[in-house]
Amino acid sequence: MLAIATISLRVSAQDILQRNLPAVVVNAFQQHFPKAKQVEWEKTADGLYEAEFELGLLNRDHKVYITPEGRVQKHIEEISASSLPAAVKQQLDTRYGGYRTGDVTKIESGKQVNYIVELENRREELKVSFDAGGKVLDERPD
Repeated sequence: MLAIATISLRVSAQDILQRNLPAVVVNAFQQHFPKAKQVEWEKTADGLYEAEFELGLLNRDHKVYITPEGRVQKHIEEISASSLPAAVKQQLDTRYGGYRTGDVTKIESGKQVNYIVELENRREELKVSFDAGGKVLDERPD
């Protein structure tokens, strides 16, 4: 599910143990996600630290990319369709009314927030990207 959102950051990565991470990276992660469970770390080819983990009562999947200086660069999380902004829900109703909503992903990168929604009907499956205002950024077969 999160693969499409991370392809560009994950050309080749290597697993890394938390004890081998820079303290500033661990501290930044723990400040932002103190209740994270089942954390797995990798170092990406472009030098970022990637943590995959679960969070919350429903154990939703998360992925975060942290710079070696401890700055969260990107946060990707699985969310429910009911958590989508009203503008995105409106666009789904108007433009994709004949589709059933599947997995939904929220991507925060700096101040920019986008959403990826998997849709399907009897004939096709789509992956549609939206900005927070409901504008369709990308639509492709899934």
